[in-house]
Amino acid sequence: MAIDPEKFRGFTDRLSQIAEAAPMSDERTKDIMDTAIGTAISDMENLIDESRAPRLYIMGRSGVGKSSLINALANREVAEVDSVEPTTVESTAYHIGFSERYASWDVIDSRGLFESVSPDGDVPADTVDLLREDLREYQPDMILHVMSPDQVRAGEEDFETVKKLRSELGSLFPPVLYCLNKVDTHAAPNQWPPEEHPEVAGKIKRNLDFVAEVIGEDSKEPFESTQPLYGYEFDSEKHIGVVPTFLLQEPYWNVNTLSWMLGSYLPESAQLQFFQAQQREDLMRKFSRSTTDRFATIAGGIGGAPTPIADLPILLGLQFLLIGLVGGFSCREITTDTATEYVSAMGGTAVTGFVARSVARTLFEFVPVAGAAVSAGVAFSTTWALGRSAERYFFDDETVSPNSLRDQAREVFEARKNRE
Repeated sequence: MAIDPEKFRGFTDRLSQIAEAAPMSDERTKDIMDTAIGTAISDMENLIDESRAPRLYIMGRSGVGKSSLINALANREVAEVDSVEPTTVESTAYHIGFSERYASWDVIDSRGLFESVSPDGDVPADTVDLLREDLREYQPDMILHVMSPDQVRAGEEDFETVKKLRSELGSLFPPVLYCLNKVDTHAAPNQWPPEEHPEVAGKIKRNLDFVAEVIGEDSKEPFESTQPLYGYEFDSEKHIGVVPTFLLQEPYWNVNTLSWMLGSYLPESAQLQFFQAQQREDLMRKFSRSTTDRFATIAGGIGGAPTPIADLPILLGLQFLLIGLVGGFSCREITTDTATEYVSAMGGTAVTGFVARSVARTLFEFVPVAGAAVSAGVAFSTTWALGRSAERYFFDDETVSPNSLRDQAREVFEARKNRE
């Protein structure tokens, strides 16, 4: 199960019932729904209601594992794996459907592109024309250039080919993410995984540094700050980054880093279907946390007014929407029943269907109010704690009160405020 756009629309249509549970004028209610909650819903509509299939264009020489990469990312076999040397430049388009997950992908696997380049580095006009036709027809969000470690060291001309193609095709040519596949060739059979073998890790990192040097990307940051072995992000409009992988057989190595970097740089409208199709819990948990962070920031902006107690439905509606989304990201149905199940588990009145006043009353108990207003810090912290508590409930089957996460939430808020 995953987030169904139709159920998302039905869920958001009923949020107004939370606002109506508080003593406000009709005009005030309309302002709230049109501004604060409207902003949150609009953000999520780009993600869910207007979601579309991601479009990925994969290039690389024969034998580097392009088909294996497609299968590893999709978490199932969708592309035929072979080692036949291409004799012509051609591309194969895959429309990969994940109907039970409300998702699909469009993946274009190019063949023979680099093999067509002459020994002196000239790119045939036919190759340029074919790629131009592909980019115009498929309009990919990004290019995934797959290479093996041996090709990286011996094939600098492939980087030059990409540079020439970009020059020929201009704005048609999307950003490139480099995938350094088959990095297990650095290791003896008993030297895997690389995290446990510093010599192998060192070889992989040197190849990553070499890619950055060849394409001229001096400004690079580890995608995982604690482990540069997993790949680099580049501060560039042309090159997204470089990620090492082992994808020949399970257990795959570092495919989650590759997936998360791909997804992070997709247009927002293509992100949900990309992540949701893979059914990887850690990726959907990251998605859940980024949504919690986004909603907490919106809540903090609301509280910056500060927010009168009569305006608390702004926060309640926002928080109820967040709870439903977290449930959806965990592969539960995104319905009011899912959200009220969490509220009931946190000590709220058990309800059948949706009872706005019961929900509002229970959520209100988690908002510590001093005087007549809710501050930005309280609004942010309460929303963040609710989101993380809902994550524990839906992903881990644990009942953790938002109140127990309040100190951690305050620390997050203060850390963010200090960075501003």
